[in-house]
Amino acid sequence: MTAAISVVIPLHDKAPHIAHTLASVLAQTRPPDEIIVVDDGSTDGGAAVVEEFISQGVCLIRQENQGVSAARNHGAMAAQGSHIAFLDADDEWLPNHIATLYELIESWPQAALFSTAHLIKREGKQYHAKSLFSKGWHGVVDDFFRSYADGLSIVNSSTACVRKSVMMQEGGFPVGIKRGEDIIFWIKMALNYPVAHAAAHTAIYNQEAVNRTVKLRETEPPGSLIFLAQILRSAEVPTQHRLGLGVLFNRIAFFTGAGFRMNGDLAGLNAIRRLALASGEWRVGLALLAITLVPAPLLRLARRLRHRPAALYQHTPRSSTALDG
Repeated sequence: MTAAISVVIPLHDKAPHIAHTLASVLAQTRPPDEIIVVDDGSTDGGAAVVEEFISQGVCLIRQENQGVSAARNHGAMAAQGSHIAFLDADDEWLPNHIATLYELIESWPQAALFSTAHLIKREGKQYHAKSLFSKGWHGVVDDFFRSYADGLSIVNSSTACVRKSVMMQEGGFPVGIKRGEDIIFWIKMALNYPVAHAAAHTAIYNQEAVNRTVKLRETEPPGSLIFLAQILRSAEVPTQHRLGLGVLFNRIAFFTGAGFRMNGDLAGLNAIRRLALASGEWRVGLALLAITLVPAPLLRLARRLRHRPAALYQHTPRSSTALDG
């Protein structure tokens, strides 16, 4: 069966960005089969902006505010394509994104999750996200969880494409989760199916978009960490995944905790530290304790340096090929 990609964009109060986002989808060198925007109860006129694109083939679905997971699931269920490519309403794609996804799907049809590399836009500049993969590498990722832990950049909600049938089988994105609902979904997919990745920069993550940098106070760990702790305690997790999942837990715990510290959210940081210690991850628990002593400006500098262009290391999993790109 020939693959067909439907694009699903959840929208909630992103009126300043959605027109630019949709323009990037419409500028693809290989157009998607369908473009769906799910307005999740926006109050800033964003849906009216989308209406201006209906004549260009964009479909607008409206729902009461239920959260980003419900919006993504709603769009996916309505989609006609065999595959769903997700894009956040404040990010954008480079013209080769859909074409690159089709190359992955056609080369590794056994995979259920497909992703590309992305750039980070901040203060008018673009930065490379850290990655284990050298530029141009395409293939099936051998150890997804270890690879994902290295920079948390191998997949995100603006680079991911999934097989719709598998998404429905896995229950879609979890609804009602605070922080990391997308990470939970990627983990569930990768536990049961191959993941294909292209180390080609085809998306841009807008770090300074409206509502993206809102500093919320937390009293519990992100849902993604709670989920990871649960599956690490489960006897059903395959042995070959356990080490990588542990590394991923530690990496998410550390970087999220550091982010809470930068925002002065010690309650959130301590909640993560307690979960780490309860899960037997005492090293990251001690590291999070040490973070409380580090000045917030120094942590902000470290985060900025982490996203500067850096050398990429060659990684050669099986079923892979290195392509120029």
